[in-house]
Amino acid sequence: MDTRRTTRGGHSADVRIALAVHGHVFSVAELGPGFVVLRNPISHPPADAELTLSIDGYERRWRVELIDGIVPGGGDTRFRSCSVHVNGTAGE
Repeated sequence: MDTRRTTRGGHSADVRIALAVHGHVFSVAELGPGFVVLRNPISHPPADAELTLSIDGYERRWRVELIDGIVPGGGDTRFRSCSVHVNGTAGE
């Protein structure tokens, strides 16, 4: 058996997604078209928020409207995009 290591040139991206609402920052488990699944949701009424997606330090932010607010145990948190707020790389 050949036990030499092989390198295939793969890359595992550092992906971070968060939703900020009135001073609360929620970690996002899943991001889909028009919805997020929050890791630890707490009840919150409909509001404006900011969604942040960072991939390997490249960050993109959107202003969003939480259509139904946040409902713990309610599954998806629906949103409507308002506009792209910031594009750039970490440190800009």
